[in-house]
Amino acid sequence: MKVKLINVSRRPPWPLWAVALVLGWLAAVGASVWLMQRHRADVGLCLFKRLSGYPCLTCGSTRGMLHLLRGEVLWAWTFNPLLFTVLAVAGGLLVLRVGFRRAVRIQMTRIERRIAWVVGIALVLLNWAYVIVCVG
Repeated sequence: MKVKLINVSRRPPWPLWAVALVLGWLAAVGASVWLMQRHRADVGLCLFKRLSGYPCLTCGSTRGMLHLLRGEVLWAWTFNPLLFTVLAVAGGLLVLRVGFRRAVRIQMTRIERRIAWVVGIALVLLNWAYVIVCVG
């Protein structure tokens, strides 16, 4: 595996679907916070949890994000460790790109790519098990 820093433009390309997804999520979180404050009731956003009774892969992210906005980083991390670790790494990569016009390029062989996929899937499943058991 080779890891290199490469020169890039400061503005990363923003795919429209990703922008729409983030804006939709922010709108849903904002609406749920408004409803919770107005009606003094807990509003669940997770359709998967409503239908199956089990938390989804990203359950806890809204509560964690609310704690993060209050400055409670460790408390936010306990709601969904993998998600907030990925967000921290993505934030670091964004700072590297915007601040220093650099990006990380990782070159892997076919075997290394397969191993990375297996490790990634295992991390997602372990995180999901954690969310089911500890966050609920």
